[in-house]
Amino acid sequence: MGTIPNRGGPGNRGGFVVSQYEEQAVAAEFLDRVCKHVRAKDLHADIREELSSHIAEQIEIFQEEGMPREGAASEAIRLMGDPDLIGRNLHKAHRPVIEWKLLSIFALMALIGIFGAFTVQQSGSYPQFGTLLLEKKVLFTLMGLVGFIVFYFMDYRKIQNYSGALFFSTLLIMAYTIYADNTINGMQGFLIIGPIGINVMVVSPLLLLLSLAGMKQTKEWRGVEHLFQLVYRGLLPTILFCLGSSWFNGCIYLFGFFWMTWITKKNMAQFLMLVLPLISLYIFTLSRVEQLYHRLHAFLNPVGEDSYQLIQTKAAIYSAGWMGQGFAAKNEMLPYLYSDSLFPYLIHCFGWGAGILVAGLIIWCMVRIWKMHGHIRDEYAKRIWIGFMAVLGVRMLWPLLMAFGIVPIIGGELPFIGGGAIQIFDYAAAGFLLSIFRRKNMIPRERGDALQRH
Repeated sequence: MGTIPNRGGPGNRGGFVVSQYEEQAVAAEFLDRVCKHVRAKDLHADIREELSSHIAEQIEIFQEEGMPREGAASEAIRLMGDPDLIGRNLHKAHRPVIEWKLLSIFALMALIGIFGAFTVQQSGSYPQFGTLLLEKKVLFTLMGLVGFIVFYFMDYRKIQNYSGALFFSTLLIMAYTIYADNTINGMQGFLIIGPIGINVMVVSPLLLLLSLAGMKQTKEWRGVEHLFQLVYRGLLPTILFCLGSSWFNGCIYLFGFFWMTWITKKNMAQFLMLVLPLISLYIFTLSRVEQLYHRLHAFLNPVGEDSYQLIQTKAAIYSAGWMGQGFAAKNEMLPYLYSDSLFPYLIHCFGWGAGILVAGLIIWCMVRIWKMHGHIRDEYAKRIWIGFMAVLGVRMLWPLLMAFGIVPIIGGELPFIGGGAIQIFDYAAAGFLLSIFRRKNMIPRERGDALQRH
C-alpha cells in the first residue's frame, strides 16, 4: 500500500479506544471508514485484504518486541493513521480517468466530418440529396454520440460473459445478410433496418474480435479442440467474408485473429497450426476473386476504366496545391465525394495543408490508442485493445494511403469523418475503448495486478 501517514496519540486511533475484546470490531470499523471513501467498489476486497495484512504484520513486529497482544493490536491500528484520510487518498489513486486527448481527437474528427458533408452538399454535386446529406451526417453523428455515452459509462467487463453468444450471433447476422443479398452502391452485406442500411461486413471484424477477447484462449485448448476452434473461429468467419465479397474486412479479421492468437498461444507449433491453414486458404480463395484481380491490376497499371477512381483521386489532389480550389469547389469527376473520396475532396477544396492536418490528426489518434496499451493491466482489456487496434488501425490508415495511391483503392471511408450509418458503431466503439482506459485504476486483483500503490 505504500507509506501510510501516522495520526493520533497512544492508545487512540481516529477516536477509537481499542481493547482486547474490541480488536476485531475496531479493525472492521477502521476498514469500513476507509472503504466508504473509495467509489470503486470492486477494489474494496483488495483494500481490506491489503490493510488487514499491514495490521497483522505490525502486530507481529510488536509482539516480537515483547508487547502483549492487546497492546500490539491497539498500537498497530493507531499507526495506520486516519482512516478517512487513507480512504480519500485511495479514492484519488483509483478514481475514473478521462483520456482527454483521445476524446478531443474524436470530437475534432466528428466536426471535420460534419463540415465535409456540408462542403459536399454546397458544391451541388448531388442535387438529388438536397439538404439530406448534411442532415443525415448530423443525425448519424448524434446517434453515434448516444452510443458513445452508453458504452463509455458501461463496465466493459460485463460483456465478457456474453462473448460466445456475441460471436455466434455475429456469424448468424453475416450469414443472413449474404442470403438476403442487399446491395447498396454496388456493395453487398447490408442489413436494412427501415431507412438505414448497415454494412454488416464492415462491423463484423470488430464484433468478432471483441467476442474472441472474452472466449477461451488458445493456450487453454486441449486435443481435438484445436481443430474445432480453427474451423469455428478462423475458417467459418473467413468463408462468410468471402461469400459476402468482403475480402478486405476478412483480411482485417484474420490480422486481429492472428495477433490475438499470438499473445495467447501455448507454443509456436500451436500458433503455426492455426495460422498456416487459414493463410493458405485465404490466399487460394483471393487468387480466384476476379474483382481483386482487377483492383490489383488497376493499382499496378493505372490506365483505363478499372483505374478511373485512382486517376481522378490523384488528379484532384495534385491540382489542389497548397491553397486548394476553394470552398465547395466543383469536381464532377471524383466519385463518392460523401464517402470514399471525402478526404481527397477536402484536399481538393482546401489544399495540401488541410490534408496534412487531417492525416496528422488520424496518425495522432492511432498513436494515442497505441500508448493506451501500457496503462492497461487487465488481461481481458488488453485482448480487447488488440481487436480495436487491428480494426481501427487498418480502417484509419488505409484510406489515407489509398488517397495518395500507395495502396489499392477499395470501398472504404475514414471512421468518424466519413458518412453513413457505420459511424454509429464507430462512436460506440470509441466509447467502449475509452471505457477501458477510464477504469484502468479500478480493476481488482483478480482482473489485473495487485492493488495499485499510492
